[in-house]
Amino acid sequence: MQKLLIKLLELMGATAGGDVTVEGIDNFLWRIELPLGKIDGGTYKGLHWGDATITDTDALLHFYVGDLHGNSFSIGEGQVNLDYVEGSGLAYTGDLEDVVTARIRDLYNLKTDGSEQGMQGDDYLSLDVWMDGLYGDNDGEFTPEEMDADFDDEVSEKAIRQFSPHASVRDSA
Repeated sequence: MQKLLIKLLELMGATAGGDVTVEGIDNFLWRIELPLGKIDGGTYKGLHWGDATITDTDALLHFYVGDLHGNSFSIGEGQVNLDYVEGSGLAYTGDLEDVVTARIRDLYNLKTDGSEQGMQGDDYLSLDVWMDGLYGDNDGEFTPEEMDADFDDEVSEKAIRQFSPHASVRDSA
């Protein structure tokens, strides 16, 4: 699965030495953190959950990738921290969600949309995250080589470690 993680990072345009962080959770699961930059404070028109008001927010998107559902490579729910003002509505389904999802698309080539499955919180926006082209021509299936989780692959280990200089890409527990 390391090769799939590397493919995802490449499609995102992530480069070693940048601000993208990859943390190994276990042999088949990683946490990715992506800086989104400053989201301007103010009131953003809402739809179902009221207008969202935030202060200037140095936003980060984080999500898990890897074997989330048993013998498959998936991208999990994403969460973006937001500094909501007390009494604010939620970003979900409103203009603030549009600002955040456009920023993610522009910076990392990831598709995102407010998650009905995730819980929206008073300090974050929950997003469904996916990547067009990750599966290539395989219609949602990966080759056995892509699914290979052989940790003797020093090239893959080194490539991933460049995004996680302070932690092993193996089990960090």
